[in-house]
Amino acid sequence: MGNVTTYGYSDAGGRPENEDHGGIFVTSKNLIAVVADGLGGQGEGGAASALALEVLSKCGAEGGLPGRETLETYFDQANRAILQRQENQTHMKTTAVYLCICEGNAVWAHIGDSRLYHFYQNRLCDFTLDHSVSQVAVYLGEIQRKDIPRHEGRSRLLRALGCEEIAPEIREPIRLETGRHAFLLCSDGFWEYLGDEEMEKALARAKTAEQWVDSLRKKAGKRFCQGNDNNTAMAVILEV
Repeated sequence: MGNVTTYGYSDAGGRPENEDHGGIFVTSKNLIAVVADGLGGQGEGGAASALALEVLSKCGAEGGLPGRETLETYFDQANRAILQRQENQTHMKTTAVYLCICEGNAVWAHIGDSRLYHFYQNRLCDFTLDHSVSQVAVYLGEIQRKDIPRHEGRSRLLRALGCEEIAPEIREPIRLETGRHAFLLCSDGFWEYLGDEEMEKALARAKTAEQWVDSLRKKAGKRFCQGNDNNTAMAVILEV
């Protein structure tokens, strides 16, 4: 990797406590980013997202790009850790999105509706698809992707960690072409207030990941309603 900048934040928003967790972890060979959005309330979701972050941040930490089997193993470990804590906390669940960049290659995986966006030369080129009722409505042609934040089924998830059976969606590894790449991992309390073009324009103006996230956070903040959700974003900008 060439020049790299990273930045992340997590905020409770208008809620009494923050049940999101996120982090960016740089090792000698790899860069790993994770965002998890806890579900369940009363602190249960926060405990679940913390467990997801703790486990998934170790995936790829020893070097090398993790393959599909390794990713499935770590998502399963995170799920089992959450299930073990569910004895008296039956609603404890979390979404999770994971990224690993290693020697000019990248791989990512997710479950739920926390998202990853990949930009190349300041243009959106790839993104995760939510595991939600609203995403199904997009598949069926009932709404467009841009309509998801206002759809009645947006908060109804079809997959999450903390269920007996899980199926994380894993992107096949990609080779990063020469040029400027940017990755944004975020919870729904962040992305639901921002459009794809707004993300592109803010990225084009930003020299660093911090400038990019700060610009988007200010724009989203102007649209927050009273009692808005926890919001979390982790960003990576690199030249290959």
